[in-house]
Formats: sequence, C-alpha cells, structure tokens
Amino acid sequence: MASINVNGLEVYYTEQGSGDETIVFGHGLLMDTSMWDAVAPQFADSYRVICFDFRGQGKTADPGHGYDMDTLVSDTAGFIKAISPKPVHYVGLSMGGMVGLPLAARHPELLSSLVLLDSSAQAEPWWNKIKYAIMTVIVNIFGVKPLVPAMLPLMFGKSTLSDPAKREMIAYWKQKLLALKKTIVGPVSGVTKRRDVTAELVNIVCPALMVVGDEDRTTTPSCAKILPRISRRWS
Repeated sequence: MASINVNGLEVYYTEQGSGDETIVFGHGLLMDTSMWDAVAPQFADSYRVICFDFRGQGKTADPGHGYDMDTLVSDTAGFIKAISPKPVHYVGLSMGGMVGLPLAARHPELLSSLVLLDSSAQAEPWWNKIKYAIMTVIVNIFGVKPLVPAMLPLMFGKSTLSDPAKREMIAYWKQKLLALKKTIVGPVSGVTKRRDVTAELVNIVCPALMVVGDEDRTTTPSCAKILPRISRRWS
C-alpha cells in the first residue's frame, strides 16, 4: 500500500506481484481498491498488479473539485506515467471503464490493452440524471444511509444479492456505503454529468475487450452496442 502525488493529488494504490508487464485496475463508482481483492492475486504470479483509488473515493485525497471525467482521465494518465515506464494493461469497471475509454483514445502510448467491465461511452440517460439528482438532494440533507437499500441493487445483480455464499461480501459493501460521507456527491456528479465520448473511439488502437453482465441495471448490455468499432478493429 502506497500513495503517489499526481496533479498535486495524493493517489492511493496497492501493488503486488512482479513481471515485465503491469495491469492497472480502476474501480467502479462508490467502490475502491478493495473491490479487486479477490481478482488481483490471480494475476500476481505473472504480472505487476496495481489497483488505485480515484480522487475523492477510497483513500485517495479529496480536493473538493475535479470529479469530471476529463480530470479523472488526466489523473489516471499521470498515475500510469508515474508508476510504469512502459504501457500497461488497463482494466476498468463501470466508472473505471468510463475513464478507460477516453484514456485509451487520448493517450494510446500508455496502454497495451483495454478491458471494460459494465461500462459505457455514452452520456448518462436523462431519466437517470433525474433519479440521481433526487438522490443527491437526499444525501445532502440526510446522508447516504436512507439510500443504501436502493444503491445495492444498482451495484450488484439480482442473483448475487440472493446468493447465500455472497452474503458476507454484500454485508461488507453495505457497511462501506453506510460509511460514505456527503462529499461522495462530487464523484457521483462526475459520472452522471459525463459527456458522450463515442466520437473518440476511432482513436483507440490497442486491443480492447468489453464485458457486460446481463443483470446490470446501470450500464446495461445495450450500452455495449455502441462500441463495435473497437471490436471490429481486432476481430
């Protein structure tokens, strides 16, 4: 566990394993590096594996501004330059993937491959913006606690929530959500107010893989249909 200064911001990250190639994992909204705890060790025998927290989330500093996607892309590019002299494999879930797409398009020299998990290149649908705006008002007044029951189904699929073997994991993330501060509305607004970056996809030159869960309610499988120009490049 360590931190490094990027764009004047102390970015927290974990590192394990070794190898000539590096994998960088970018987490989803409302999560942090710990979401990769069961995944990262699977690659540590062959790769240097690094997981980091985005600004205002997890253990990375919260400057109170700069939650927009463009700034997060700049943060991530700076972070990769700081921790690796060579291009890395980037894996991003949801918000992490929303950062990964423009990152690959604008900084092709930094990535040797791109993996997107339940992510999107499009702007947030207007009906979701209304829903999230209402949720933001509630958080500003009452805190996160009243919304936790509604947030869990947005983060985990129905089969996961009903699986007895996953109860401990769900309980862990429920406690993490309950511990969130009101300042989380900043990172949330950065995601919900993001702009469409579809036009930039033609600039991605590294191999890319898109994976979407069929129970995802926030970035549904339909979100992946806008990305065929990536897959065609490597089909």
